[in-house]
Amino acid sequence: MPPTETERRLCEATARGDWDGQVTAIAGEDLYLAAPQQGQDPLPVYTDPSTGATCIPVLTRGMLPPWHPQQFFDRVSVEELAQDWPNDKWQLAVNPGTPCAVTLLATHAHRAAWMRVRAQVGVRPGGLLATHFGGPLHGPLAHGLACGAPIAVHHSVPWNELGTAFLDHATDAQTLREQWSVVDPASWQQRLDQLLGGQFVPADTEAALRARASAKAGQSGQSGQPGQPEQPGKAKAAAATFEKSEGPAGDADATPKATDASDASGAPAATRPPGIPAPPELVGRYEERFRTDGLLPANGQVVSLVALDYAHAVNLVRWGLGARLCGPQQAELAVQRVGAQAKEAYGSWEEFAAGYALGRLLAFDNGWFGPQYAETVHIHRVLTQDPGSPWRALDFA
Repeated sequence: MPPTETERRLCEATARGDWDGQVTAIAGEDLYLAAPQQGQDPLPVYTDPSTGATCIPVLTRGMLPPWHPQQFFDRVSVEELAQDWPNDKWQLAVNPGTPCAVTLLATHAHRAAWMRVRAQVGVRPGGLLATHFGGPLHGPLAHGLACGAPIAVHHSVPWNELGTAFLDHATDAQTLREQWSVVDPASWQQRLDQLLGGQFVPADTEAALRARASAKAGQSGQSGQPGQPEQPGKAKAAAATFEKSEGPAGDADATPKATDASDASGAPAATRPPGIPAPPELVGRYEERFRTDGLLPANGQVVSLVALDYAHAVNLVRWGLGARLCGPQQAELAVQRVGAQAKEAYGSWEEFAAGYALGRLLAFDNGWFGPQYAETVHIHRVLTQDPGSPWRALDFA
């Protein structure tokens, strides 16, 4: 079975003898060219033993080899290959030596055709659910990887990969460096521990949400959130933090009430940008809109924001693997830990999904209901409605 949809389309086109179909299958996709090691030729050319032709080998994403500490790949497109191709005699070998192998002529006329197909197909868009059928599909590792699925969908990469690259070695390292200040294994581990500890979500809003959930569970005779034992003074904290609705439990008006002067990102109210509501009002607005748009049931409420940190933790692991700041065994253990902690904080994928959505919007949308909101709703619907989604295939408990 081909590992991803790209290889499936490529194999089907080859079986039909469809040259245009072969090019179409890869035209919008990332292709991977082996990065030269020190002292090696910049282009990893080889001679095809059956034809004698000189070929430049590239791999589709699903055919990347297992993680190796010294083996890197550069991401290229058909367009880049066509523009920089060295001569008309060399050929393009896609996935050589595999069941998905294709060799394409690369004369000037052929490369012009690649460019035309690329223009027709376009770049692979974000927001797509992708699965690697050779990756984990069941069990604790798959469950942990599924916690990072929103970010995988954002980038349209397989949700269940732990391997050679998230995007590519250079980009993964750049993401860690520029967005997370991670430059070495020690700083990577520090950020991972912080994410696993839920230290990047706004602490006061998180405490208020958990207190509200515990108070609601107490009213209904439940024991509270999974893995969240009652703490001394919990009821008192809840009373101070929430403005209780006079309606039934779960009423839309039962929104968090701030106990301090910090906004959703932890900034003091005095430094909150003009026009940005305080956290209680902001949470209430989002939850009301979530109910309208189907991210929450009619009387549903968000129980925790840590899904955002857990999703980032999974992808910090994937970026760390790509940047060679951690190894496969360390990565698997970390991802499984994410899955276990998610089960402690949430009771279902629906709760996890709503927590991720609210956390993301508090961080990036600030009540504008703009493009970030639209993308968040799209990702939510992909993962909760697509039959191939891990959130539908995997039991949360």
